[in-house]
Amino acid sequence: MKYDLSSLIAFTIFSAFIIFVSFGPFTLAIASMDVAMWLYFILAIKAMKGIKIFGEVYPTRVFTDERVECKAYIENRSRFTLSHVEINDFAAEGYTFDGEKHTEGMLHPKERMKVEYAMGFRTRGVHEFHGIKVTLKSALGLFSIDKTSNPPRSTLVFPKILPIERFRTMLVDPTEGDKTDFRILEDASHIVGVHEYSGEPFQRIHWKISAHLDNLMVKEYEYTASSIVRMYVDYNLPKEVYARKVWSSIRKGYEEYASMAASGIVKHLSERGMQITLKVLANKVYEVSPQMARHDYIPYLDAIARAKGTDDPGEDVSLENHLLRDMYTVSRNTTVIVLSLYLTEGVVPKLLTVRSRVARVIAFVMPYGFRMPYDKKYRTFAILPQEVKKLRDQSALLLKNGVLVHVMMDNESVDEVIKSYERNPLENL
Repeated sequence: MKYDLSSLIAFTIFSAFIIFVSFGPFTLAIASMDVAMWLYFILAIKAMKGIKIFGEVYPTRVFTDERVECKAYIENRSRFTLSHVEINDFAAEGYTFDGEKHTEGMLHPKERMKVEYAMGFRTRGVHEFHGIKVTLKSALGLFSIDKTSNPPRSTLVFPKILPIERFRTMLVDPTEGDKTDFRILEDASHIVGVHEYSGEPFQRIHWKISAHLDNLMVKEYEYTASSIVRMYVDYNLPKEVYARKVWSSIRKGYEEYASMAASGIVKHLSERGMQITLKVLANKVYEVSPQMARHDYIPYLDAIARAKGTDDPGEDVSLENHLLRDMYTVSRNTTVIVLSLYLTEGVVPKLLTVRSRVARVIAFVMPYGFRMPYDKKYRTFAILPQEVKKLRDQSALLLKNGVLVHVMMDNESVDEVIKSYERNPLENL
């Protein structure tokens, strides 16, 4: 507990002075008031020791911009009435839907006082709530007593899941328990959806829906085979990048976009039975294997949400090192997916080496994020840094060597980029 006795001490000195100068009924009354305030202060300390502070948040796991109910309350377990008590809840960084984080009033023995409010968070990650401060003030404001407690309260905020319509991977391993007579490893008796025509055989066209929508739509069948996917999400700023202060501010926005894209891809592939090994490279490595996930994409979202990137990464969280380390654990039916702020000159050759051992390598570089699929396309005036421009110029050559590297602009959506490459040589990568 902390005390502020400056006003009470000044009042005591003033009382002693006027009694010394002129003793009488008036000065005696002031001296009596001073003694009473000191006695009240002693009792107030004892009462504040009996104050119990509690805090709650619900739910403890949400997506961005979802509502979190927060409570902070105190209970007076002493035998004294506290005339003027204030509660201040120092919540996590976010925005308030409704309610107040501050209240004040009189607190009788065995009674409770509380604050209730609802918050939302625009960024993913673990949001820690700060302390709850209870302040007792005297009637004349001559002293105050502060008691602070920090009950464990936190909320894990998942990123928004980017809607992904399609993301083809190499299907090789038959799913256990499923059988099919089709070489394409799809069950034609089970249609799970449709998508826009992009060069598929005419037998796959859904004519009724195409006539209704006045656009050629193709049937999507349930997979009866699984694919092995290795996914790397790099939140860090590569050491080789110059103008680090500029890139540092870009990286903070990139993290949120990369987390949304990674969540969408993971959910899309997981729901289709793909075996995903995820590595999130941040201040440390967050790894989720198919055995840990057990056909559930929530463990992947947990890692994506908790990870926090850094501007000064060590060698143990280097994308280049992890690509080399995992190179000998992949197979010909593996699809490698990379999300990064920037691919350095050291990483690009490693991607070519990895491609020689796997079915597909797909890398998305997104320094300025991307357009959400429900937003209308707009004209962009973003200027790419010279390093990224050079990488974009190399992407055509990399594609000829079987490595898809796409530098995304802020007016492109992930879905339209995937579809554009699937209409082209991506099928043969």
